[in-house]
Amino acid sequence: MGSVSNYLLFIDESGTHDMANVDPKFPVFALLGLLVGEKYYAKTLVPRVRRLKKAHGLQPDAVLHSRHIRQWEGDFGFLRDPQRRQKFYEDLNQLFRCLRVRLYAVVINKDRFRDHLFIPLNPYNVSLSQLLSLVCGPRWIPGPWRANVARVIAESRGRREDKELQAVYQKFRHEGLSSFGARAVQNRQPSTVARLFPSRVDFVRKSRVVAGLELADLAAYPVGWSEVHQRWDNPSYLVLAEKLKAVVTFP
Repeated sequence: MGSVSNYLLFIDESGTHDMANVDPKFPVFALLGLLVGEKYYAKTLVPRVRRLKKAHGLQPDAVLHSRHIRQWEGDFGFLRDPQRRQKFYEDLNQLFRCLRVRLYAVVINKDRFRDHLFIPLNPYNVSLSQLLSLVCGPRWIPGPWRANVARVIAESRGRREDKELQAVYQKFRHEGLSSFGARAVQNRQPSTVARLFPSRVDFVRKSRVVAGLELADLAAYPVGWSEVHQRWDNPSYLVLAEKLKAVVTFP
């Protein structure tokens, strides 16, 4: 990836960052970043997502949401039909296989996280710092060949939550990125963050159709599920593994 191209980074999560009530069936918070070239996104990725929806009788404004698909809810009631469900999953997997995207993930085990730290921290903030560091690439990549991220796009979680996360992001720009002790993550200088990432995070409402966020949402759950169950033979995960550039489990 050269400096002549700009990239979009779409961020979505699976699980909650609630540390007070940890779900024993899904005790992790998974943050996933989907990195894609800006021009490729507009010319290729978005049209392909629209064609997939049309092929399965979905309206353009139907949002590909992981939970609704898994539970066959709303627009995805047609998945109760085994044949239609199999065809939809096959086409969805093929969509991921053919797209030129890079996936990065941070999975925080909230039980271990709580015991690991002396000072309570928000798992979203920690995982975001680590995720952005992963997107920077390995230390040995020369600066001009790192991805220049023109926009960081995240799903809105509410006015207060968005404001807090924006403040955390600004702190990253002034103080740099911390690995928080994760072996596979590097600390990054403020100059690196300011050079490679935009001045702010763009938040998008859940009801809006944004193809990059749809795909990030679909990818986040299988990554989190695999870490919870320590199984990587799930068909969805195997498809994503071809695009995953880094997965960090912390702590």
